[in-house]
Amino acid sequence: MNHALLGSALVGLLLASCGGSVDIPPGSGGAGGAGGAGGAGGTGGATSATSGGGGTPVACGARSGGTCGAEEYCDFPDDSCGTFDTVGQCAERPAHCPEDCPGVCGCDGELYCNACSAQQAGVDVSTSTACLDREQADYAVTYWPGGLDHLIVYKASPGADRCVRLYVDAPAGSSPEGFDVELPETWRISSAVLAKGAADCTPETMHPAGEVVYATGATGKLSFDVGAGKVAPCSVDIDVSVTFPGEPAPELLRASGLHVAGGGCP
Repeated sequence: MNHALLGSALVGLLLASCGGSVDIPPGSGGAGGAGGAGGAGGTGGATSATSGGGGTPVACGARSGGTCGAEEYCDFPDDSCGTFDTVGQCAERPAHCPEDCPGVCGCDGELYCNACSAQQAGVDVSTSTACLDREQADYAVTYWPGGLDHLIVYKASPGADRCVRLYVDAPAGSSPEGFDVELPETWRISSAVLAKGAADCTPETMHPAGEVVYATGATGKLSFDVGAGKVAPCSVDIDVSVTFPGEPAPELLRASGLHVAGGGCP
């Protein structure tokens, strides 16, 4: 126990009871210690709840429900941009950035000179968002007969290590709500999914490995002709924008003359 402080406190009580006064040594709590105003810690010593304030970092992203301050951005692990419900942490925006401009893709689907300039604008960066060069994607189409005839369009993005699959059926009545894609008569979109793993994005792999995200809508056009005596088209042209929950921008499927495997075409 600090006997000097205890003695000072006792003297203060005696003087106060007799109408006197006493000066409290700085740092001993009371009216304004090291923690600020009031008490031993003081309300003036409270720190920000964000990572920039040195306190417990605030969780952010779709699943967390948290939002960052005006001077922060949501920093996701592995630059995932919150895909697959990844939770990030609020981080302070940088004050100054280098002038080099190799070009990076922000989680908002916009291009920035570098990661610092994206973070300065309030967004994280990623290799998986839609502003990347889509010409690097690999496309494939397969035909699958059954009670319904199926066409499956595959878009594999090796750089982002992810896969988009668009499922088209016939004869079908109507596409799900939110899917407004122009198609040949009797054919309709049934669903679209986003999954990790570009290597598994092939007609030989019927179902994605691991967790998938289902699209909430799509717009555009998918065109093909089924020749006389054929049950499936030989080639497909596609220009479709697919919306996935949690993604900063729609996924674009754009390609022409895609060969249809399994349709009886050479």
